[in-house]
Amino acid sequence: MVEFSALGKIQKGILLVDLADELIILGRDGWIHSLDPKPPKPICQRIENETFTAASAGEMRNRLRREFRPDYEVVSTTNFLVIQSCGRGERWPKVFEQAHRSFISYMTKRGVKIRNGNFPMVAIIFPDESVMRHEFDRLHIDVGRVAGLYSVNTNRVMTHEGTRTSSVMATVRHEAAHQSAFNSGAHSRINDTPRWITEGIGQMFEPAAMTDPRGASHLAERVNQESLRYLRQNVSATGSGRFVQTAITLVSNDMMFKDEKHINEAYAVAWGLMFYLAERHPKAFGQLLNKTASRRPFQPYQHRERMVDFEQIVDMHTVEFSRKTLRFLEAL
Repeated sequence: MVEFSALGKIQKGILLVDLADELIILGRDGWIHSLDPKPPKPICQRIENETFTAASAGEMRNRLRREFRPDYEVVSTTNFLVIQSCGRGERWPKVFEQAHRSFISYMTKRGVKIRNGNFPMVAIIFPDESVMRHEFDRLHIDVGRVAGLYSVNTNRVMTHEGTRTSSVMATVRHEAAHQSAFNSGAHSRINDTPRWITEGIGQMFEPAAMTDPRGASHLAERVNQESLRYLRQNVSATGSGRFVQTAITLVSNDMMFKDEKHINEAYAVAWGLMFYLAERHPKAFGQLLNKTASRRPFQPYQHRERMVDFEQIVDMHTVEFSRKTLRFLEAL
């Protein structure tokens, strides 16, 4: 346990990484802080004989009320603390609670090892986009124009009241899936999980039926139509070679997600690979998530290791798997 200064206040947490140029600390509220340990002033002091305990839901609720007063309310659900403008009712709490329940049900059926999260999940709905962007700036989150996001470091989903169109709500469901995954053990916040896995799962939960209490009983309801349309128009239309090459690249590294020219293709192909795996090889789907979630913290996942792990789990070469994926997608 350590006591440290971050965001203008003294906090307590557990020291995860202690290096000459960086301290990584998990706060009691679930935030992961990266701090510079060098002078001019000490910012971190060890605490003897004290055990780390996560902040309770009640403690978190009081903290959030102080942070967002006076025009916001904090609504508690079974799994969430939802911060929204006063008087907004139960719409948003129900959105996030149902999304999480659907996620857990889907993963459990496919053998993903699920656990209860250590921290209450926090979802913040700002009154408009400009207020949300101001919060991004305060937290030094550098993103383009988005309807919302899940921040791994803060463990919060942030969106705004303008998100009522079907396409924007798909983004909210995508980010909610990230939060559920990182708080249920499907992913780990402190290891190197391949982006094609995390973003492929986010894409899988964009269709409205995926979080419908009645369940997405038909395959067509579970299809991400936007991703499928992109693949047909921009990838598979040029032949199978491009899809296969993109799949190989994604399995081995994350570079396409950092390239504006190829990021849309990366998201679409990642969805296709994960969707095929979940629908046609559910046992391997669960094994892949369990493998990546249980890797050692803060260890780089090297290109060859990623490829070897994947091919051992699916029991075939990535080329063969990607070709089977493409045939499955073409038949949808």
